[in-house]
Amino acid sequence: MPPHLHPRSRSTASLFATTLLASLVVVGLPHVFPCPAPRRTLADSEMMVTADGQQVQRIRRRRRKDVEMFDRENTPYPAPQPADEEVSTFFQMEAEAEKLEHVRRQCPVPKPSGVLGDLLGFSNQKDTEIDWTTYMQQVSLYISGERDYTLIRGSTGPLVYPAAHVYIYSVFYHLTEQGRDIIYGQILFGLLYITVLGLVLACYRQTGAPPYLFPLLMLSKRLHSIFVLRLFNDGVAALAMWGAVLLLMNRKWTAGVVVWSVGVGIKMTVLLLAPAIAVVTVLSLGLLPSIRLGIVAVLVQICLAIPFLQADPVGYVSRAFELTRQFMFKWTVNWRFVGEEIFLSKNFSLSLLALHAVLLTTFLFTTWLKPSGSNLFGFLRNTVKGRQRTVALSRTFIMTVMLTSLAIGLLCARSLHYQFFAYLAWATPFLLWRGGFHPVLIYAVWALQEWAWNTYPSTITSSLVVVLSLAAQVLGVLTKGSKALDAHYQRPDSKAKAHTQ
Repeated sequence: MPPHLHPRSRSTASLFATTLLASLVVVGLPHVFPCPAPRRTLADSEMMVTADGQQVQRIRRRRRKDVEMFDRENTPYPAPQPADEEVSTFFQMEAEAEKLEHVRRQCPVPKPSGVLGDLLGFSNQKDTEIDWTTYMQQVSLYISGERDYTLIRGSTGPLVYPAAHVYIYSVFYHLTEQGRDIIYGQILFGLLYITVLGLVLACYRQTGAPPYLFPLLMLSKRLHSIFVLRLFNDGVAALAMWGAVLLLMNRKWTAGVVVWSVGVGIKMTVLLLAPAIAVVTVLSLGLLPSIRLGIVAVLVQICLAIPFLQADPVGYVSRAFELTRQFMFKWTVNWRFVGEEIFLSKNFSLSLLALHAVLLTTFLFTTWLKPSGSNLFGFLRNTVKGRQRTVALSRTFIMTVMLTSLAIGLLCARSLHYQFFAYLAWATPFLLWRGGFHPVLIYAVWALQEWAWNTYPSTITSSLVVVLSLAAQVLGVLTKGSKALDAHYQRPDSKAKAHTQ
């Protein structure tokens, strides 16, 4: 590798900073400058100027003897009945404010339109939120005192996310005037996007990923839409996921598991990392410390859910962690090409579950347990007997295992919706690189995947591309990544003492 492309070189650091800054500009610039307030007018002026430069006739204050007021279209306003002049003035100012509410105000930095706006996800912004209103309706019931999960509903259905989702969107509820100020909510999610991107770039740089992967981390239109326009909770869950990955890469085991568990408390998709976390912690710490970390993760879920468990524990668990949910064929992004009859069949669901188990077992045999120096059965036997030595895993190994576990889960998912791309988009370049793909192929697969996830509604072709791109990432790591992983851990020293458990 040329010296200027080395992950630790000064040019790479500059590219890292430039990518982060460019992302901030791309996402944040249209929202940086607030819309101007209407201009002031002189007290004796007959005309007033609105924010867009239009002149409208000022509503003059009249005295108590006036029976009624008229606007410039001679439409009568009801005259205030009280004799007090201050009350009369209040009614007149209220009428003036109501008239100004209908005057459109232009922002000094409009959001981009055309091809650029379409690429960045700013086109067709009318009614961009999908679940935001439902989130706010559900949160309002929680704030009003409702704790029975089965009774918390919104306009699009019942509450089906764990407790951390409710708490986080309660904060957004208060920050956005009970959810009415969607623009401010989009600004907050723009900042959230930049924060998650910073975590992702930090993870990439610590693993020595090549700089040519960085542009792919900020060019996804669908990702911009999920965060900045749609305000899905997947963006918040992705923050917890990447925060956990970064912490575990730096051997902050307890903090990483706690953050990961909070992510599971936002949305169950983050649970797909569980097999990888189990493998990494057992290899690094041993069996008993890993069990203790598992207990910590469960306790986090219990603490988050205490108010709802006290009201109806069965209702909370069945709604927040519903595993038997029936998915609708019209919303699927990945399995449309199999047809509705197969998609809805129980055999298809069981086949995907079996495939998930087979892939995880295959990775355990061929890749994930190689640092232990033994096969799966030997590893299990030594671990149970307390004779398995711990291994110092590299950051690259940890991140590869965790993102591979995520990709396997998404590949075998019963149904993927568009917001699930929040978890996959930033993992794809890394997995393709770990799979040994040429840079040209990495860009090609990324572009095809981006096209497929931006096709709405999904088609037979787009859904096939979604599945094939996921399969390429998983099989690439399985066939070529296992060899590359050999250099990314320290083999256990035969003279070292066994880990005492």
